[in-house]
Amino acid sequence: MTEWNKLEQKGLTVLEALEAAGHEAFFVGGYVRDKLLGKPVKDIDIATSALPDEVVGLFKKTIPTGLKHGTVTVMQEGEPFEVTTYRTESGYEDFRRPSEVQFISELEEDLRRRDFTINAMAMDRHGLIRDPFGGRDDLQRGVLRCVGQAEDRFQEDALRMMRCVRFASTYALQVDPATWEAVLLRKELLRHVAMERVRVELDRMLAGGHPYRGIKLLLDSGLLTCTKEALNWTYTGMTEEEAPAGLSVLDRLEAPLHRWMLLMLLVSLDPDEARQLMRGLTFSVKDMERIAKVLEISRWVRAHCEAEWPHTVEEVPACSLEDAWKLAVLRYGKEAGLDWLSIEEGLHSEGIGRASCVPELLRHGAGWLQAMPAAGLKELALAGQDLIRQAGRPAGPWVSRTMAALLKLAALGRVANVQADLLACAAELEKEGGTQ
Repeated sequence: MTEWNKLEQKGLTVLEALEAAGHEAFFVGGYVRDKLLGKPVKDIDIATSALPDEVVGLFKKTIPTGLKHGTVTVMQEGEPFEVTTYRTESGYEDFRRPSEVQFISELEEDLRRRDFTINAMAMDRHGLIRDPFGGRDDLQRGVLRCVGQAEDRFQEDALRMMRCVRFASTYALQVDPATWEAVLLRKELLRHVAMERVRVELDRMLAGGHPYRGIKLLLDSGLLTCTKEALNWTYTGMTEEEAPAGLSVLDRLEAPLHRWMLLMLLVSLDPDEARQLMRGLTFSVKDMERIAKVLEISRWVRAHCEAEWPHTVEEVPACSLEDAWKLAVLRYGKEAGLDWLSIEEGLHSEGIGRASCVPELLRHGAGWLQAMPAAGLKELALAGQDLIRQAGRPAGPWVSRTMAALLKLAALGRVANVQADLLACAAELEKEGGTQ
């Protein structure tokens, strides 16, 4: 007897309602694949012989997600379930979506249109599997294989080639030779796919369990050379043999964004070049700036290790490196500092040598950050209005200059982060003319 969790129980009520009305209904796609692999269930898709208007008529709350293509979202006790009518597809004019959809009554024909055999299985409400294309066997053998002719599947939807890389890496599968050959033959079709969709697949791949494997497959396939917008990224024309040391660290980093940062750090991407790349891949501004700040931190550390500390770390007073590290964090943010430490820790654990001062920063950097009395103006025990009242002067650029100077001194421990001490220090700075 199949064990069902709460989400699945709600999905079962959808299946039962469809069947009670005289229709077929099955759990399909990724849900069945992940259920067989014992992975957590995140969402459930349902395929049915019922037409879209029949689905709408059966349930109290529905959302017309894609009626043209037969999809209705059924809300069941607060959970969404995409319910799609059995269909065939044709006329893939943009190498992405079908221009013609025909509703049908046979489950097997609906499964036939899907991308890979591991995604072309169905499960009924009793837990019995319908698997006309051998997806279950492929899962057991660790093979990723297209349903039918691989070239046809990629011709229909070019994004499936990126999905091929993602599934092979996420589930540690070997790509079937015929399927991989089709990727190499059809990769130019990726130029028809929106950059946002490419980035989503890259995000999912990097969030999976084996991102290093995914990057190697991307390099072997040359898919990154065939994007709609050219990517100014070293990996684009790189072979696996040319890949930088340290790529295997991808699998050690837990945060997907840290994995993006590592990819850019390993090829010494300039922060501005990284922003250009990320704009092309439609990154959010928030993620773009977080990654760029880590690249700035890396550049700062490298410059200081090479210029200010040309000797070994042991010959340098710890306070010098500590001060420089705190100043970098003041400029680029504590979050960027912690991100950088996490990535460098991964590289260090794999014996990947970096700038000479990195080992010392790995030992003490996080502690130095934690001990900082203030790492930003919001943490300073003083506001601009306090300065204005003390000085008896109108507001102006001098306020921001004074606040910045006080923050720096407080962060470095030169003045206590106490309002009275900060105001006294501000008065001294004004006497000296340093904040005019």
